[in-house]
Amino acid sequence: MKFEVKTRGSKEFYDEMLYIVTYCKKFIKNPKKRAWQYTKYLCLYMLISIIMCGGFTALYLMNKDWYCLVMVGAFVILFFFTLVLYITIKKRIKMYLDDKSDKTIEINEKCINYSSDTMNLKMNKEDISVIIISKNSICILPKQLNKYAISISMDYLDEFLKGASENGYDEIIVNNNKA
Repeated sequence: MKFEVKTRGSKEFYDEMLYIVTYCKKFIKNPKKRAWQYTKYLCLYMLISIIMCGGFTALYLMNKDWYCLVMVGAFVILFFFTLVLYITIKKRIKMYLDDKSDKTIEINEKCINYSSDTMNLKMNKEDISVIIISKNSICILPKQLNKYAISISMDYLDEFLKGASENGYDEIIVNNNKA
């Protein structure tokens, strides 16, 4: 079965897809794991680092212990790196949203092919670890972490499930879609 991807994914799709692909190893070990929006996940880290920084600053002002100052510095550095990662992810999502290339997905009994103007990805059936259906995305994760993952917007769920069931991919599909 072959179908064309005509609509671009939403910000939520790309946000969730980046989270799943980044933490691919965890999703391969536990396919039922909840997928976050990556930017919300990073905002949570920044909030925790601000709270911890404030707490250790208060401890330092009360006790004047050196380790409190070290912890303040550590959480400032954590906040800085998380902020840089947040900005990078936002730019990556914008780049994906601006991509206007035509994409095609072909599902057959041997492999899943994802092709666009710029790339052609082919995942053989034996190389696929799990297919995760989340709230905003369908992610096809490889067994080997040095391979690419394929992500599809939920706009194409019906076509994808039809092609996957016709070609024997049902046993590796994990549906985590709570919507």
